[in-house]
Amino acid sequence: MAAAATLKATIRFQTSPAFGPNLILGDLGSPLGTGVLSDADSTPVDVTSILNTVSISRGRDRILDRHDAGSATITMTDTAGTFDPDNGTYADEILPMRQLQVTAEYDSVVYDLFSGYIEEWNYTSAVGEDAAFITVTALDAFRLLNLTDVSTVTGASTGDLTGTRIGEILDEISWPTSGRDFSDGQTTCLADTGATRDVLTACQTVTDSEFGAFFTKSNGVLKFMDRDAIITAHGQSPTVFADTGGDIYYEEVSFDVDDIVLANDVTVQRTGGTAQNVTDSASIASFFQRNVSRTGLIMQTDADALNQAKTILAARKDPELRIGSIQIDAYQDTSARVTAALDTELFDPIKVTRTQPGGGTVTRTLSVQGIEHQITPDSWKTRFQTAEKILDGFILDSSTSGKLGTNALSY
Repeated sequence: MAAAATLKATIRFQTSPAFGPNLILGDLGSPLGTGVLSDADSTPVDVTSILNTVSISRGRDRILDRHDAGSATITMTDTAGTFDPDNGTYADEILPMRQLQVTAEYDSVVYDLFSGYIEEWNYTSAVGEDAAFITVTALDAFRLLNLTDVSTVTGASTGDLTGTRIGEILDEISWPTSGRDFSDGQTTCLADTGATRDVLTACQTVTDSEFGAFFTKSNGVLKFMDRDAIITAHGQSPTVFADTGGDIYYEEVSFDVDDIVLANDVTVQRTGGTAQNVTDSASIASFFQRNVSRTGLIMQTDADALNQAKTILAARKDPELRIGSIQIDAYQDTSARVTAALDTELFDPIKVTRTQPGGGTVTRTLSVQGIEHQITPDSWKTRFQTAEKILDGFILDSSTSGKLGTNALSY
């Protein structure tokens, strides 16, 4: 039995990594103003026919962590020597930083699973064997941001909203607007210091100051979510999973009761500002002191820093039963389950119900923080790393998060 979804992997053997889609002269699909000039070798090479396994990991494990670079590893069997890095067809082009894209088609819809840049190409050919085995590892666009430095940021003055500031940083390296999906921002920033740092760190500092999220989407587009966007995402209709009944069936769930995310002494400090510290004495008495410190931020006011500290404390001062992850089988042709595996993105809400021994049930509405795919010729497992909502607020004058009696006061 074949998998329900049709997997596809392509490698773009181009002369250099590009900040966005490629512009190929004579190709109407790559218009001026949105693409980066490249040559005919930029045409993607389909390697699906020799594909063995695919492993994809995107997102983060814990709600207060920064998002990691998404990664993908594919393995292939080369029986024709086409991808021999010494004398194969693409020998001169098998180099790091070539673009890898993985997609899946189901019910006539194509879903992006990963888009990034090759970090390592391993070609193993045993003596006496007719086939060689290839392992390719790749990282998403965060890899490019990490390798690129920025200092002076044009227009980055006091009062910029966080979404504007990240846009100004990316403008410095000519990152195309077609490769951005940004919220406006709810927090205003200090003027940029002009210090030399890599672009990823610069963008993450802004994101931390907003208490937002910054990551690479499955299609390679950079995504920035401000607090309001995160709260709005939480409020959407969740995809519903259960171990019984008519909801989407999952095969594994992880429950955790621990102190990993516990925080009862929280300090947030902006550059040039006074450290804002909040504590919860009852939590400290029960679970000892658990510190969280976020410094070097660039919000414009100490009041914003204090509000962030209060938000973290309120959400993390008490331990609680957590559903850390769920796993679903996306191999068999069950429409809702396959679609959920392919179409779920970071910060999408899901609702999970677990029937416990003895007949009781536990139900949680969660935010997807990480997505993993493990794919072989006869299996497709998708795991969602999840977290309880840390931002679920009533925001004054907000049309999406302003329901008295429903939302807690946020900032």
